[in-house]
Amino acid sequence: MFFTQIFTPGLAHCSYVIGGKNECLVVDPARDVERYLEAAASFGLPITAVLETHLHADFVSGHLDLAQQTGARIYAPAAANCAFPHTAMQSGETFIFDTIAIQLLETPGHTPESSFFLVTDRERGNEPILAFSGDTLLVGDVGRPDLFPAQQNELAEKLYHSLHRIKELGDNVEIYPAHGMGSLCGRSLSAKLWTTMGTERRYNYALQLNTLEQFRKELLTGMPEVPDHFTRCSEINRLGPVPLGELAPPQPLHVREFARHLTEGAVIVDTRDYLSFAAAHIPGSFSVGLKGTFSTFAGWVIPPDRPLLLVNETEQEMPQVLTGLRRVGLDNVSGYLHGGMGEWINSGMETGHIEILNVSELQRLIKTTNSLVVLDNRLKKEWDEGHIKGTIHVPAPDVRHRAAEWSTREPLVTLCNTSNRSILAASLLKQRGFEKVFNVIGGTTAWKAAAYPLTTNNK
Repeated sequence: MFFTQIFTPGLAHCSYVIGGKNECLVVDPARDVERYLEAAASFGLPITAVLETHLHADFVSGHLDLAQQTGARIYAPAAANCAFPHTAMQSGETFIFDTIAIQLLETPGHTPESSFFLVTDRERGNEPILAFSGDTLLVGDVGRPDLFPAQQNELAEKLYHSLHRIKELGDNVEIYPAHGMGSLCGRSLSAKLWTTMGTERRYNYALQLNTLEQFRKELLTGMPEVPDHFTRCSEINRLGPVPLGELAPPQPLHVREFARHLTEGAVIVDTRDYLSFAAAHIPGSFSVGLKGTFSTFAGWVIPPDRPLLLVNETEQEMPQVLTGLRRVGLDNVSGYLHGGMGEWINSGMETGHIEILNVSELQRLIKTTNSLVVLDNRLKKEWDEGHIKGTIHVPAPDVRHRAAEWSTREPLVTLCNTSNRSILAASLLKQRGFEKVFNVIGGTTAWKAAAYPLTTNNK
């Protein structure tokens, strides 16, 4: 049996290529499918099947691209109600693939259609040797049941019962999940990207919760924020994404043409680093740095229904930028600023800027300014682990909804662990008319390095 795991940084997404003697199958593919074609070619086997464990919420899947390029048949849980041509599998159903048998077990909870696929290598025996667990069972964690708030209590109960069913699998069964540490599909994911059923039965906290009441309380409390694009990506995956080959490439736009597109309703995604953006940017831009968790935060804050214009550091970054946007269903990229920000500046066009503070300047301001408003733009878990006393917790994307809490004339300071998320927050504040916005370079990382104190409460 051939087998390889393919990891997508930024999304912390795990996908797989598994093969028998004559053909191979791809599990939970990302949208940029070249990696799977290369893996199959290294095995010397054609891709004839694609398997989806569930409708992924944090990324757009590559199932239709693979099917289009290889002729592969797509298998998915019947409960997903997929709208594209596929083989819909019921719970307990098995399909034979070359020398491999794959059985679907319905395990709703993370999502209504989440499923668990048991794999038996028929050349070695009749017992399952591994499982593709999707986001039902993760390494050290389980898939969060709160992605659909109206159904979260029902899904938590279903997940509890789903986990009890799979708990009975043998200790030797290897578990290969769809995500690892860094994903927002769970809360306490491990950096380790595979495990065994025996290890999880013994150490996974969720499998130690013996009553439904305990389970609901634990799994519906203290979860990470849910990005806006999760619902959108899930529906795109159900309907079937537009194959990448059918998307028009973005066009290079000179300054005046770029400006004309802005008057027609396009929005700007500036992928440069935080120092470049702070120094000079086109007013109204979203700062989503390519060096940060680009896909997740782009999907979270950028309007999906408007044409997108790009400002990149270099034109050579364009393939990486497009891949990152398309991974979260942001396909409507009209063009990019030819010549970059330098051409815009040299043409005498209007620019905006954001003031920069280092941590020693911030520390002095906190001591001497009673009314200073400092927004900590990290996630709740990071905030709880330690933050600067007196700061206000506002995850970067939430600035869109909470900006009205402050006057646009008062100075606001943004910070995160470094500066990637806080510069996004700063750009959102500038879009909403805030005149004096300061970004702390180095964030809490630099603050700790300077031996300044952090607190775990805000008293």
